[in-house]
Amino acid sequence: MFHPEGEVAAAKAAKAKKTVQILSSATSTPVEDVATALGAPLWYQLYMPVRWEGTERLVKRVEDAGCPVLVWTVDTLGGRNLETAERFRRIDMRQCTSCHATAHGGRTPDELPMFKGIEGGMNPATANWDLVDRLKKLTKMKLMLKGVVTGEEARMAQQRGVDGVIISNHGGRATEDGRATIEDLGEVIDEVGSRYPVFVDGGFRRGTEVFKALALGARAVGIGRPYVWAMSAFGQEGVERVLDIMRAELQLTMRECGTQNLKEITRSFVLKNGERISEPRV
Repeated sequence: MFHPEGEVAAAKAAKAKKTVQILSSATSTPVEDVATALGAPLWYQLYMPVRWEGTERLVKRVEDAGCPVLVWTVDTLGGRNLETAERFRRIDMRQCTSCHATAHGGRTPDELPMFKGIEGGMNPATANWDLVDRLKKLTKMKLMLKGVVTGEEARMAQQRGVDGVIISNHGGRATEDGRATIEDLGEVIDEVGSRYPVFVDGGFRRGTEVFKALALGARAVGIGRPYVWAMSAFGQEGVERVLDIMRAELQLTMRECGTQNLKEITRSFVLKNGERISEPRV
């Protein structure tokens, strides 16, 4: 919807800047083509098909494409209130495909490249923790859950053998409670310990914000809108420039804080309500 090369442009930028790419199930380009452009294993974000046989088919395809990590998004299984999108949809009647042949625009799930031949749609509303067990038995890929926002959820994922979690609220469009994901980060890490892989995304725009997330204990930070905005204007070069800017700002913040490497970024650099935050348990 944003650029003719779409996910391929993002992959080429990620390759150039040695950055991990997580490919959405709603991709307008098949996983095999994106993996070729990236030239390295990419992570795959799963919108689970409603029917289990569809999940088996999709997961096998992703695994065959060489993806080492499956990221199951669980924060929209119950649906979302897209009132803003619906309001603007009535105003803008243009079709994305009139400009971009690969744009999925308003296409239904079964028309997307990764869902061709898979019936029943995606995001089963009846999904529960038993499906985590089934996914782990189904694939050799590592499994992460994306959409975790509480310490309790993270602990349950850890107990189920999930390999890590991504704190996310779907860009603020899931519960829409006004709480930023970085506010959930400390609680999650305090619950599961600093050795358990916890990532975070949602609203990260500056290197200073990345520094805060790393200080609170995140292993990595994901970005969405910043690279999409840049890609719409400048394609692959725009995505590369965004990554350059964020890294330069992070390095500047590290110098200003006197940290020579990532291990030296600790909670001692973060104040909340005027007080320092205690270090998490190991």
